[in-house]
Amino acid sequence: VRINLRGLEFRKSDGGTGRLEFRSGEVVDLLQLRTGEPLRLFTDEELSAGRYSGVRLLFDEDEDPNVVATVLGGQFPLRLAEGGFATVDFVVEDGESSHESLTLVLDLRQSLAPDEAVDEYTLTPKLRAVRTDEAATIRGNVATVCPVGTSLATGGAVYLYSGQDVVPDDIDGAGVEPFATTTLTSSPGAGFAYDLRFLPPGQYTLALTCQGSEDVHDRSDDLSFADALNVEVDAEDVLQLDLD
Repeated sequence: VRINLRGLEFRKSDGGTGRLEFRSGEVVDLLQLRTGEPLRLFTDEELSAGRYSGVRLLFDEDEDPNVVATVLGGQFPLRLAEGGFATVDFVVEDGESSHESLTLVLDLRQSLAPDEAVDEYTLTPKLRAVRTDEAATIRGNVATVCPVGTSLATGGAVYLYSGQDVVPDDIDGAGVEPFATTTLTSSPGAGFAYDLRFLPPGQYTLALTCQGSEDVHDRSDDLSFADALNVEVDAEDVLQLDLD
């Protein structure tokens, strides 16, 4: 999923906005950011004074390549839609120097939607922000036996919801929506695993489905989830939670 990233737009609590932009667009393959170190966007930049309450990505829509490429070598046009602001909370004082380190996470499973009628995709960024020095991780191995007709290899996915005792639901734009999602990874001899990174401290409900590949963006799908688990993470926690 290649996009031409332009920068960031910040929202102020008084309704104003501020921008940080690159000199030219930066082509980014979003799938390459699933693991490893995040892409650093800005360091030591100036913002006007005020209280900031939101941030979102800016894209260069007029420049190539904004595409979805397949492993078989095909390409589909990618239409970029304006996403909502991820919540932040920091203050810039007039004439004062301050430091704020934020990590932004783009959930592709909640952001990327195919349009089969015109053979293109639409990216409406579903973004969350966390203070970098507070970010927590939930990860683990998965050995669940899937219902007949499904499998971890083709449909395994983990959904995380804000709050505890949440009844899991799909990504349909209504009712309960996941705070974060991820597909499973696998490697020879190691089985399946999941990794939810850069989470704010808090209480969550975690659930596994073997039908993640059937979850169509903004459509109500009848997904079956395994027993949901209540979890709680503190700042900088790395919680190992195996699912079997």
